[in-house]
Amino acid sequence: MKQKVFLVAMLCSLFMGVQAQNPIATLEHAGATSVFYGITAFNDAYNASVNGDEVYLSAGYFYAPAAIAKGIKVYGSGHFPDSANVAKRTTISAGLTINKGADSLRLEGLYIDGDINYDGSNSVDYVKVLRSRVGNIEFRTNSAGAAKDYCSYEECYIDGDLNFSYYGTSLLLSKNIFFKQFYYISNGALIEKNILLCASDVFNSVSGSLIRDNIIFSTNPYSKTIYGNNSTGNSFNNNLLVMANPSWNKNTQINNYSGITQANIFVNQAGNAIDYSHDYHLKNPATYIGTDGTQVGLYGGLIPFKDGGIPSNPQITSKSVDTKTDANGNLKINFTVKAQDN
Repeated sequence: MKQKVFLVAMLCSLFMGVQAQNPIATLEHAGATSVFYGITAFNDAYNASVNGDEVYLSAGYFYAPAAIAKGIKVYGSGHFPDSANVAKRTTISAGLTINKGADSLRLEGLYIDGDINYDGSNSVDYVKVLRSRVGNIEFRTNSAGAAKDYCSYEECYIDGDLNFSYYGTSLLLSKNIFFKQFYYISNGALIEKNILLCASDVFNSVSGSLIRDNIIFSTNPYSKTIYGNNSTGNSFNNNLLVMANPSWNKNTQINNYSGITQANIFVNQAGNAIDYSHDYHLKNPATYIGTDGTQVGLYGGLIPFKDGGIPSNPQITSKSVDTKTDANGNLKINFTVKAQDN
């Protein structure tokens, strides 16, 4: 572990020294480390990887592999433009396609400049996306045999729609910020402690799911619901709603907070767009309590949302590089690396 921390820190430091002109990917396989350089580095590391390997991406821009069909773990430096670590963010310059064979794939700390699309003809299970930013998420499936089971999105910024189609069980959406809508989610999804900024119907053909401890902006003045057609059999528990006195129709509800003025919810937030400058802490966290006894929204639960979207791998927190070598030709470099507790 110490060797890995040192390697990641050194590579990121070298990368910053050339001002993001040469992005770096490192591949950890069976105790050995391989290093790849340039905008194709992610693709090169992916091609050399096998299931269970880890790929670390520096800050900078990377081309995406044509498709991901391996259960690897990919860690970037974060998706915030002014991340707390000195490496800044890792950008994947197009969307990602996730195909058969990618079971147990993990994507963390990435700014994905496009959508995530899942193989529609085959099952892909246990895919986890954490602390990343992405456009639309397309779980489209052609049959029950192509279900996407036990997939999760946690602490992500999601700019587009989430389309889960009709097949797949145990989807987890936790502590994300969503800009748009959900479609065709069923079979026991858990949707908890998210911020749902969409002003129109959020849930469309969503059924049989547990929807709890979220902050929901939907204010549709015509339907007086937060869901569109065919959304039935859901349990709405302890959500904070901007809409006053919503109609629940064929869904159940317990202890929801309705009619809360948007301006009174967060420390600093306005409008319906995702904005890195906003502060999504509640003004009154002790007032709006979720099903677990902690506050609703991102900062409730045993492990609150991590400000700055810092990924779980070790991060550089400071660095200094002398402008010239000493009399012996040595260049003095100092950097501090911080391990993450989550």
